[in-house]
Amino acid sequence: MRANHFLTFTAVLAAASATTALAKPARDPVFNAKADVDAVRQVEEILATEIDIDKVMPLYSDGAVVLDLFSPGVYRGKDEIRAGFAPQLAAIRSMKKTTPEMTIATDGRFACAASQIAYQTVMKDGTEISMNVRVLDALEKVGGTWLVVQQHLSFPVDPNTLMALTTAPIEPRSLTWSEHPLAPVSTTPAKARAQIREWMDVGGASIGLEKLMNYYGPGDDTLLYDAFSPKALIGKKEIAEFYGPIMDSYNGISLAMPLFAADSDGSFGIQIDTQHLTLDMKDGTKRNIALRQSDCMRRVGDKWYSFMEMVSYPVDAKTMKAHMAF
Repeated sequence: MRANHFLTFTAVLAAASATTALAKPARDPVFNAKADVDAVRQVEEILATEIDIDKVMPLYSDGAVVLDLFSPGVYRGKDEIRAGFAPQLAAIRSMKKTTPEMTIATDGRFACAASQIAYQTVMKDGTEISMNVRVLDALEKVGGTWLVVQQHLSFPVDPNTLMALTTAPIEPRSLTWSEHPLAPVSTTPAKARAQIREWMDVGGASIGLEKLMNYYGPGDDTLLYDAFSPKALIGKKEIAEFYGPIMDSYNGISLAMPLFAADSDGSFGIQIDTQHLTLDMKDGTKRNIALRQSDCMRRVGDKWYSFMEMVSYPVDAKTMKAHMAF
């Protein structure tokens, strides 16, 4: 009898403890703690300078998704990432780089690093190559180690010729964070992932600038690398001015996403995708466009906003022309 009473009492205590834990307010994210920023920066430095594939691969999670510079350039999982990057790295004799621009955001569980990197590379056949690359990495701290879970690499593209602007001058931009860059965790990871998918399904098919701009922010601490802009767009005003003419050129849109991956801790969210868009242009024509997008997002209230984003087109390695159609 006493044993049964003890078991019952233990169960009640466990239930009470669980209820108390659930009743605790959601934690406030610790934004850009120095140790996390330093660790993410170290990962980014290795990724940008190391040409030994065996030293690069441990920095990726098992299920990482990568959108590479060159078409088709979609790698899912470490086997595909190794197969995609190993030949590229094996052809390099030496490589130097500078990073004129890097912006990092982290809450200690997830992180994003947006950068523009200038490379000077000597290939094993003696060819010297200079190129400026944009990178948006999403990382997750797994067992105390920061690993890349999503990676998006791109060149800006000339909108008239569709040629990659491989040596477009880098105009370093800096982002001033708002007083409260991240809100407390306000939903579960599973619900967050479902909401981010809905965010993409609806936001990716936006018609009109006003609707589109509801997905950025909510403040001006927002950075966007667009396919047709060599420099980063900072703040909602620059984004709106850039996208205004584009959003005004069509009056209908349909969206399919052959690739979509998302994760979140309920405050900080990340997503990466490929898109097939069919646009009903105002001149009566239709346009089929294939593009790639990745976002670092924050949940404020009950709404998700993008605050770091890249939109790009993969480039043909031989012609250096962007692939836009599907």
